[in-house]
Amino acid sequence: MELSSGSRPTSFRIKLFILLTVLGGLTVTVISSLQIESNIWGQVIIFAVLSFLAQLIPARLPQGATFSVAFIIDIILIGLYGTPVAAVTKFVVTFGAGLFSGILVQKDSLPRVLQFSSQSVLVVGLSGIVYYSIPQMVLTSILTSITYFLASTLFIALYSISITRESFKETWLSVIKTIYVNYFVLSSLSFVYIYMIENSSLELKIFSILVFFVPVILVSHAFRLATGMKQSYLKTVTTIAAAIEAKDSYMKGHSERVAELTVALAREFRMRENEIQKLEFAALLHDAGKIGIPDEILNKPGPLSVEEYDRVKEHSALGAEILQKIKFLQSYSDTILYHHEHYDGTGYPAGLRGDEIPLLSRFLAVADAYDAMTTDRPFRPAKTPEQTVEEMERLAGSQFDPDLVEPFKKILKKRGEI
Repeated sequence: MELSSGSRPTSFRIKLFILLTVLGGLTVTVISSLQIESNIWGQVIIFAVLSFLAQLIPARLPQGATFSVAFIIDIILIGLYGTPVAAVTKFVVTFGAGLFSGILVQKDSLPRVLQFSSQSVLVVGLSGIVYYSIPQMVLTSILTSITYFLASTLFIALYSISITRESFKETWLSVIKTIYVNYFVLSSLSFVYIYMIENSSLELKIFSILVFFVPVILVSHAFRLATGMKQSYLKTVTTIAAAIEAKDSYMKGHSERVAELTVALAREFRMRENEIQKLEFAALLHDAGKIGIPDEILNKPGPLSVEEYDRVKEHSALGAEILQKIKFLQSYSDTILYHHEHYDGTGYPAGLRGDEIPLLSRFLAVADAYDAMTTDRPFRPAKTPEQTVEEMERLAGSQFDPDLVEPFKKILKKRGEI
């Protein structure tokens, strides 16, 4: 598992963490290189090549990292040749793959490549310590897999929070939920391989790893296609949302901010990750129905007339109709239809009250209202986040679900907005 570059400026603590990571990784690499016999590299080269190729075709994760099957080679090298060989190979391969990718797509800078290479070495080193500290075979496999997984996902989460405003705990859990099935299925195969050919000849080892790696690459490719499709969906939906917002110059970025807050609230209530991903798509399109509302109404500088407001209220039903036409989001059309309902029954379009309003619509209502109130509009200036939270607390039980306001306030505190 490797990381990819981001754009948000890093804080002093993050920079210090990166510096210590690089120093630690380089130290482990140098010490490991001094413990390796030079004649071993002829046996390791095929594993290094496979690891290099695996790192060039990773799957991109929603959290900004990449996931490749190179970790299987790391575990195999630990088991067959020892931690020093695995650590040095990991550094050289990751650094080389990073430079090669940088030449091709001009993406990651040299310091970034060095950071990721050092992190990878630390993960391998820690996993190797666990592997050779436990004599029992099955327990060794389980604990080494868990160690590698937790260390890798920890680094991914730490990297991710350096470029987002999500909490560390939520980000780490999100990464874990995204890849744990693929990781543990494939890592178990690596231990099967180790125990099958640990005392075999070099020729058999090479032949076996080549045969073994073909289905692994196919599984990796399938996972890559699946995650790539999700990212394509997200880009498409984001583009549509931006096109809709172009009708209303004051709401630029509104859909993305609302989706981000809605997802954070869903995670606070421990929704399943696959449901959260679809909810994010739906939230991005919560104002899709505004495409059917005249521009002169949406951008009117003063208060709307009764007739104009009635036209605006049609957008939730229009948006629900649009989602009905998107197969994988059809089940979320009611989320959009009812996101302007009020908890006391005074909202629209159906005048639902309390638990009659779908829970996801109540999530979306809180996020949508917060962003709307903290954004300048033609007829009023924006409120501060603190003023908006006070208003939402006052409206808890009337406009908003009273059980959602405090959790939402907690999210805003985590994000540093209040």
